[in-house]
Amino acid sequence: MGEENRVDTCDTVVVGAGIVGAAVASRLAEEGIQVAVLDAQGAAGGATGRSAGMVIAGLPGHYQWAVETYGRERARTLWSLTVEGRDRLVDTAIRLGVPLQQPGSLAVAVTEEESRMLETSAELLREDGFDAWFGYADTLGRGFVGMLRQRGDAVVNAAALTQALLDSAPVMFHPNTEVLDLETEGSFVRVWAQGRTVRCKTVILTVGGYAPLLDPFFGRLISIGRARLVATAPLPAQPLPMPCYADYGYEYACPLPDNRLLLGAWRRPRRSDAAGLDSSPRDGLARFVERYFADVQGYVIEHRSGSMGLTPDGIPVIGRLPELPQAFFAVGLGVWGLNWAFVVAEALVKWLLEGDDPGIFAAARLV
Repeated sequence: MGEENRVDTCDTVVVGAGIVGAAVASRLAEEGIQVAVLDAQGAAGGATGRSAGMVIAGLPGHYQWAVETYGRERARTLWSLTVEGRDRLVDTAIRLGVPLQQPGSLAVAVTEEESRMLETSAELLREDGFDAWFGYADTLGRGFVGMLRQRGDAVVNAAALTQALLDSAPVMFHPNTEVLDLETEGSFVRVWAQGRTVRCKTVILTVGGYAPLLDPFFGRLISIGRARLVATAPLPAQPLPMPCYADYGYEYACPLPDNRLLLGAWRRPRRSDAAGLDSSPRDGLARFVERYFADVQGYVIEHRSGSMGLTPDGIPVIGRLPELPQAFFAVGLGVWGLNWAFVVAEALVKWLLEGDDPGIFAAARLV
């Protein structure tokens, strides 16, 4: 039989070799389940590999926004889950020997209004048991008008962590194997992919912003946000002591150990009724760099762009395809997906193995 017609069998196929897919696959393999991971590119070839590696507890928009949007109790729960996700990632990186720094992070305000929101957010965070400090002084000396510091936040090479997860368990990994279609075959699923098909009992889709391309059902759950990032050459001196994010999380800067600096911006999809909305991460990033990091502009040597899957309410979603109940999914982790990855992966695995409801991540809230 030719390689182009190869048929494989296994217990579970994970589609998508980003951080979530790798975390799910390694957990299932630990339980003795035969797992194959298929990806159209390679390990961390999508949003995971294009991220800045910032592992920041919380949600873009600051805690006051979360309280106003979700209510106090739900906001506290969501924030706690991101702290748990961050800590799980840190522990995993240490266990697998993946280099990681844990300097904390700064949310920095670019307007007086945002500064007041940061001050209120710090008060609410402390009341709810989180470690946060606020000050009006611009300790970075870059023109910001307020700062909220969180301890414990980290920076990691997300691609290296993803590869280490795949290498840490008996997982069959097939890069450059694009999944084209899924088909029911009795109680099994046939996964049609580039160069091979796989017959399995369960499929798990962890494909981020690519989900709507794989099945039209995801059009109800996922919209595509856009991101832009630039990287400098090593600088004479590192201008930041820790990662920072500004303008309600839409712009960010991340220092690396070799004195390089990553600067990025992201935007949600533009709404048809919001003609004046700035929907270009390129323009937002250009303004951010020019205003706050003009001294490093001449050192920029690399440009990256990417996309991420966003849910309407900003919370990741776990579920199964209505017309293919053997196909489960975990998508919509958004721009700060690293802090969600391990709690989402664990919730999905517990649902599969023990029947535990995905709870706050359940897709039923959106369909």
